[in-house]
Amino acid sequence: MAESVAVELARPSGMIGRCIEKACLIMAVLAGVMFCIEALMSVLSVIGRATFNLPVPGDYELVQMLSAMGIAMCLPYCQLAKGHVFVDFFTLWAPAPLKKALDALSALLMSLCAFVLAWRIWAGMIEMREYGETSMVISLPIWWGYVPVVPAFVLLGITALYTFTQEIRGETK
Repeated sequence: MAESVAVELARPSGMIGRCIEKACLIMAVLAGVMFCIEALMSVLSVIGRATFNLPVPGDYELVQMLSAMGIAMCLPYCQLAKGHVFVDFFTLWAPAPLKKALDALSALLMSLCAFVLAWRIWAGMIEMREYGETSMVISLPIWWGYVPVVPAFVLLGITALYTFTQEIRGETK
């Protein structure tokens, strides 16, 4: 049976830590609202399709776009809460200082990847906007779906840098 590995985390300290925590929380709550809207729209579409043969136009497109935006917007909070899935099969035997060093390295790598992804998503968004690419059913401009994803990855990079510094300073449990 699976066991919970939830650990009590040190709350972010200082003005910077609290600002990062608040930004991550706001973004995650907005993502949750988007997921609720997406679920409600899906239910309405299924009911409309089953009872009146009238689904929500473009429901698949909207679900795709909202899901991608919501998932990206939840990543910074997940990083701050150390909620990412990790496999400790190879480090189970390792001493605590090595595990701390690996956690710090992974946070630094996460930051680098997040900033690179934010840059490339921005470039892709600009390109899609220039070409005027739209969805098939409702002709929604595709680039709109990228708008919240770019700041989400920037915030993920900042949050990962913050968790890196926490690991280095030994402020995490």
